[in-house]
Amino acid sequence: MIRVFLDANVYFAGFHSPKGASGFVLGLIRRKKIEAYASRLVLREADRNLRSKSDSKVLKAFRRYLQSVKVRIVPAPDESLFKPHESYLHPKDLPVLAAALLVKSDFLITLDRRHFLAPQVSSNIKKIKTITPADFIQNVYLKGKV
Repeated sequence: MIRVFLDANVYFAGFHSPKGASGFVLGLIRRKKIEAYASRLVLREADRNLRSKSDSKVLKAFRRYLQSVKVRIVPAPDESLFKPHESYLHPKDLPVLAAALLVKSDFLITLDRRHFLAPQVSSNIKKIKTITPADFIQNVYLKGKV
């Protein structure tokens, strides 16, 4: 089964727009088509952003989702895993990438085009593919790889 690590912005977008690509990816997880991984840091960030920028119904839906769907929680990665990526990745994203690499995810699904989807990131990271939710649907799901 394909292993995905979702960035906080995918949870945020998926609960704000359930019919969008992020919402579709969350649905794949709910239907057990893909395995989801997350770190507590990512889930706290998603919760904090939903709490501050959404109404209470959206936040409650997110929390119910996490209770009902199997999202595997990754332990906080050791900071030594950050070192190889410090030259080309924003410091706040280092723990996210390290956690995704730690569990050997196939994909890191993110909407962070400026940091994660920059050319220097994809050229330096070979063990995991960084991809948007829409690209994941188009290039993985619709091509029958899920």
